[in-house]
Amino acid sequence: MVRILEERGLPIAELVAFASPRSEGQRLPFRGDHVAVRTLTDGWYHGLDLALASAGAAVSRQALPPAASAGIVCIDNSSAFRMDPAVPLVIPEINPEALVGHPNLIANGNCTAITALMALAPLHRRFGLRSLVTSSYQSTSGIGQKGVRELLEQLEKLRGQEESLAGPDAGALPVGEVFGRTIAFNVLPFCERADLEGSGFTTEELKMGNEARKVLGIPDLPVVATAVRVPTLVGHAVSIYATFDAPAHAAEARRALSAFSGVRVVDDLADGSYPTPLAAAGTDDVLVGRIRNPAGDDRALALFACGDNLRKGAALNAVQIAELVVSKGLTAPSA
Repeated sequence: MVRILEERGLPIAELVAFASPRSEGQRLPFRGDHVAVRTLTDGWYHGLDLALASAGAAVSRQALPPAASAGIVCIDNSSAFRMDPAVPLVIPEINPEALVGHPNLIANGNCTAITALMALAPLHRRFGLRSLVTSSYQSTSGIGQKGVRELLEQLEKLRGQEESLAGPDAGALPVGEVFGRTIAFNVLPFCERADLEGSGFTTEELKMGNEARKVLGIPDLPVVATAVRVPTLVGHAVSIYATFDAPAHAAEARRALSAFSGVRVVDDLADGSYPTPLAAAGTDDVLVGRIRNPAGDDRALALFACGDNLRKGAALNAVQIAELVVSKGLTAPSA
């Protein structure tokens, strides 16, 4: 987030960094200098105008409402406020108008939902979205640095044992605390937590439907999502099957997607062009390809989207929201 703030040149007079006590004193490079990390304490927000938070839902619920009440515009990367009807859930290319009248709390979307919605929004505007089925393939960084470390540790432990994986001894496979199963050379159809209401879905899968309905303004949109963790480092991918009110021919869908800011169409099987997480890693655009109509149904589209979950799926989207807040004069950019 700090690197993206520097890259995009938001006119910041002073940057202040807060974290837990164990990070106090660490120094973050910023604009040729360094910012020392402070401990987050009561009243941390005094003298600030704008706060970007990525500390998890529990911390956000405790730290941000007092700051918002004091007039600080808080942009939160956690799930804490996304479904609060009073809090706008914003993807700047899609629904910037949601910022009007915000209560100084603005929610940043789920990383996988952002990737899917960047592909769906221009199609919804052109054809009218009716229903949605997604399968997401989420990198280990989606659960944080500890997920990446666990994958790398397991890959190292299994180095030289690749042949044994054709008929592995389950008891001998490395298992860590983060995923609870072997993630190396494997895929896990379980992301985040099981829904406590016993729906059979995970909380990550429910976010796809809830956020799609809120961001696109379709409260009754039927959504079925499956979330899968895959042994990659950066970049989430989403397979999308959508139905529409109007005929949605693939060629017309490509034109609508190509004209949409933040989307890059990569879709030519003849020359081997299609989106991959590695191609999306480190970039700001969501890559969309494999755009096709199912046989006999011109009101349905299948497509594949990939985005950098750390950039557009998190930090970049938050900074873009901050840019909108500043450009609309909703706060003075002094911190």
